[in-house]
Amino acid sequence: MTYYKVTLRVVNEVGVLARITTRLRKFEVNIRSLDVAPIDNTEKFSDIHMVLETPKGNINIVIKKLESLIPVLSAQYREIDKI
Repeated sequence: MTYYKVTLRVVNEVGVLARITTRLRKFEVNIRSLDVAPIDNTEKFSDIHMVLETPKGNINIVIKKLESLIPVLSAQYREIDKI
């Protein structure tokens, strides 16, 4: 398994985190850490920072599926050493 630091910029709305975790579950991705923080004073948008554990060839598909969710505005990732 490989570890990835993933950052998602999302619109704050009810159920966003549930939709993201449901999508990750479908690909059997393990969430090792999770942090959510607003990026502006209006709290209209947030960044979700996650460390994910998944097979190396799986991450590109996972990111594309996360980007296809309506409240997700952007997704970035990078491989990291084991936490």
